[in-house]
Amino acid sequence: MANTGQNKTGQKIGVLANCPISKDNRSKLAENFDLYFAEEVPSRDELLADVGSNIRIIISDGPRHIDVALMDQLPNLALICLMSVGLDHLDIEAAKARGIQVTNAIGTNAPSCADHAFALLLSVSRHILANDRSMRENEAYEECPKIHSTTIYGRKIGILGLGAIGSEIAQRAIAFDMDVFYHNRSERDDVPYTYCASLKELAREVQILVISCPGGEATRNIVNAEVLEALGPEGTLVNVARGSIVDTKALVAALQNSVIKNAGLDVVGGEAPERVPLCVMDNVVLSPHLSGNTEESWQNCNRLAHNNLLAFLNNEELTNQVC
Repeated sequence: MANTGQNKTGQKIGVLANCPISKDNRSKLAENFDLYFAEEVPSRDELLADVGSNIRIIISDGPRHIDVALMDQLPNLALICLMSVGLDHLDIEAAKARGIQVTNAIGTNAPSCADHAFALLLSVSRHILANDRSMRENEAYEECPKIHSTTIYGRKIGILGLGAIGSEIAQRAIAFDMDVFYHNRSERDDVPYTYCASLKELAREVQILVISCPGGEATRNIVNAEVLEALGPEGTLVNVARGSIVDTKALVAALQNSVIKNAGLDVVGGEAPERVPLCVMDNVVLSPHLSGNTEESWQNCNRLAHNNLLAFLNNEELTNQVC
């Protein structure tokens, strides 16, 4: 059945913006769709009680959950357009069971995430924060006390998850003349990098381990005490994926006991008591899950969402369709 721009009552197809969208999308999408903004009303539930049956598309992102309860409020939902890469906040099986199409934004933030992985890596390896602090405490005197560091040039780097982000990380690693190793669900025959059959083997082979694989139950705590021990006392861990992938208790213990050297973390799993010890460690650099949050990524994912909504409207092939 054609996805015409109007429903049976002559109204435009309803779109629920469950997350912020760009000003450009607010303007352009309004030409073809009725837009409803979940976070600009006092109660989303009251909004959906009124217009839920008119909504066939929902635009959402990683931090906001789409579960069965929300799907029940949208009985005619046909497309979930995610402006994020991960699917761990979506009940994907419920969507499949209801015949709802799902797209994600894979690739839109890959360069930005890879840039940030190297920002974290360079920050911990060159002690950027500590040396910056010393300069500020000593009137920007260039011969103030300093912490000497190590280069990342020519090191062995291991990438857990050689997808869009992992591939961008590998390209940057080549520029630093690094030897690139990786672990995936399966070996790729289209890359020149060295494949390791297990995560533990990967950690044992390299000095730097970068996490760029999907989150979810399948990867929960797979970077555990054994993997960190295999990475070794000169090892660096960088995580720009999901905090759930790393056993935070094991990571804290590894950093405290020199099982590994340092870590750059854009995401951290676990409850506050597990996370807090990281906040006082000089061998850790933290950032608040912003590796993919650049202006370029924002424009890319908004452009993709716009194109996919128009493709849905015109019965055309969707980009990055998950199901």
